[in-house]
Amino acid sequence: MAVEPQLWVDGHPATKAYLLQMAAVNYGAVTSFGYAQGGVRGLDMHLERLAASCRELFSCDLDKSLAVKWIAHAVQALDQAWVRVTVTGSDMSLRAPESVEGLRVGVWVSGPSSPLPDGQAVRSIRHLRELPHLKHLGTTGIIHARRQARLEGFDDALLTGEVGMILEGTLWNVGFVRGNTVVWPTGLMLDGVTRRLIVKGLDQAGIPQTSEVVTLSDLKAYDAAFLCNAATPAASIDRIDAHAFAGNPQMIQRLRDAWTSQPVQLL
Repeated sequence: MAVEPQLWVDGHPATKAYLLQMAAVNYGAVTSFGYAQGGVRGLDMHLERLAASCRELFSCDLDKSLAVKWIAHAVQALDQAWVRVTVTGSDMSLRAPESVEGLRVGVWVSGPSSPLPDGQAVRSIRHLRELPHLKHLGTTGIIHARRQARLEGFDDALLTGEVGMILEGTLWNVGFVRGNTVVWPTGLMLDGVTRRLIVKGLDQAGIPQTSEVVTLSDLKAYDAAFLCNAATPAASIDRIDAHAFAGNPQMIQRLRDAWTSQPVQLL
């Protein structure tokens, strides 16, 4: 059954006033995930990340049980969907950003999101997201980076820091494979929920993994690279700039299996 996109705010259809404020004040926390089988993988992680972001962005505590209620309300008639949850400040303005009367939970539902295919080609672009440890509404920088990459014939952009230090993708985490070990880059980036679920699944499966600084000059040391986010548990990256990887399809499948092994948490 096709899912008609809808936006709910605190359990009610979005009002014109809410949409106008969203257009004027691009400030808030966000998380996205697939909904199926009555729940979400890593739901507790998504909620805790939203709560931590609200404490930092608004100095307010998010009522996680109420957020779950609004999410459940939005998907109650659906078997599966793509869900995007935003938390914004009620009555917040550019002139008085310190004034927050409370928090609003917006839940956008649409049709399930298809995973990205294997064989991605990405272009390295030096860019550090604003507040990189948070998943927030500020997207101009990453959209610009992705646009640059796609205009040059690549699928997406890989964000890097000083001296070619690899950080993350525009909307995904990146990882590498060296032998039978999964290598996660370190640096200023978002610790994505999908990445955390894969880490947990790999630990449970006894597959070795490590975290270390990875730079563009190190690429020849790795057999494969991959990206991961809520819509794509794992997709191989065949090329970064001019460097092509030999690939390791078996490990890419193990990454997907690690994600699948984590239980769906019911709403």
